[in-house]
Amino acid sequence: MENNMMKRRGALLAGSVLSLASGTALASGFGVSYQSVSAMGTAYAGSGVLSEDATNQWYNPATLAGLSSAQFSVATHQVWIDTSFKADGPAGPGDFDDVEPFVGSVFLAVPFNDRVTFGLGINAPFGTKIEYQDNWGNQVAPGVTSGDFYAQKSDVKTINVNPAVGIQITDNLRLGAGVSYQRIDADIENAATRLEGDDDAFGWNLGLTYSADDKNHFGIAYRSEISYDIDGDITFKPPVTGAPAPLKFAGKTDLDLPATLQLSYAGELNDRTQLLLGVEHMYWHSLDRLVIDHAGPAPLPNPAVENFNWDDTTRYSIGLRHTLPSDTVLRFGLAKEESTQSTDNRSAISPDSDRVWATIGAGFQPTDNLSIDVAYAHIWVDDADIRRQDGTKPPLAGTYELDANVIGAQLNYQF
Repeated sequence: MENNMMKRRGALLAGSVLSLASGTALASGFGVSYQSVSAMGTAYAGSGVLSEDATNQWYNPATLAGLSSAQFSVATHQVWIDTSFKADGPAGPGDFDDVEPFVGSVFLAVPFNDRVTFGLGINAPFGTKIEYQDNWGNQVAPGVTSGDFYAQKSDVKTINVNPAVGIQITDNLRLGAGVSYQRIDADIENAATRLEGDDDAFGWNLGLTYSADDKNHFGIAYRSEISYDIDGDITFKPPVTGAPAPLKFAGKTDLDLPATLQLSYAGELNDRTQLLLGVEHMYWHSLDRLVIDHAGPAPLPNPAVENFNWDDTTRYSIGLRHTLPSDTVLRFGLAKEESTQSTDNRSAISPDSDRVWATIGAGFQPTDNLSIDVAYAHIWVDDADIRRQDGTKPPLAGTYELDANVIGAQLNYQF
């Protein structure tokens, strides 16, 4: 019986490390879209070609060259996520604990001269915080449910520091480049294991904008994947009350966060109105699988291997930006975003599914050197079926129902 329990723990080890790359952020995979309130107002359409404020550098560093004065931007987002799980057949009493994440970012832009502008961004491009109530999922025996074996709670944080530079090459062409320093910190737990790990790594980003004429502007940008070597501790919990103390071992794995390709367009419909388009492609296939080495004894499998098989995703967005005679800016946007997952590979820590965004926003300039942006987004998420049985875990079958509301406020100060 002890060997069987050790085998079960070994299977759950892979699931715990898998969870490090998962989350409910209401973007594809476990990405965090909320970096700019001005960009959210148009559902991120045109975000990689406009130079509205310092936050646009996140989508394309070339936009820095379009800023004529030094600027400091602070963007804040409050997210309300409504998630529930409906099991197929008899279910336990547990569901989700409410999670209301707050997401912030800071950006700086400083022109060196008429052609070269330095930028700096500090933000959180990936992460999640999610917690299930006890005894959720399918009931497999009196007092025993399947969900706890797949996930109980997840707290994953990243922080990204990104210096960049934008250069005005010609009147029509701007180029930009940057370097990302990124750190990840994770604490993941299910019924049998707990994983705590962290690491830091570097990446890069490039972009350009091109104006074909006074009315048509195009942008393209690429952000590289980030490759981590995660070092941490794996704790195996006792199977029953009164069993020996939890066993903790050193563990490590490689984790590749996806690269991103951003395409943007801004067209002048008239002197005050712009049509904005955007396409963002994230290369989630870099999370094909995880190979986990650990210091635990046999019969724990070493290395443990967990297959991901996530798909690349694309977000398509369209927006309008209209400036009133008072200089107040109105923004509207719609977006369609694909899921990384399907029924067979959906993660309990990341119930990701196709989603639609509808956004509105406005920008105000109370003084010559101060502007304020506000925005609201509602996100409809398709019901997400899950049918999984990983290793010796009991089967998990049911449907996630999700949607979200986001409000954002951003302050931009010129100096």
